Amino acid sequence: MTELVNRISDIIERHHVADSTAASGHSCRCGAGDLSDHARHVAGEIVESLGLRPERPVDAKDAIRYVSAWFDDELTTLEGAE
Repeated sequence: MTELVNRISDIIERHHVADSTAASGHSCRCGAGDLSDHARHVAGEIVESLGLRPERPVDAKDAIRYVSAWFDDELTTLEGAE
């Protein structure tokens, strides 16, 4: 756990906004310039560095249909219990 915290702290430090980089037109110490959302940039770097991936269903419509069918089944079961 400590290693994970240290890795994230290192990433944050490398991407810290500094006055010296702001003078050269960069908003991040890493050299990325004119970032409109620095926090999103840092978060993206953390996610990429740790190898994290957002979980997305292959076919969102199928996932929605599955959830909808499950919910309908649960409602039917609850209605039958009353």
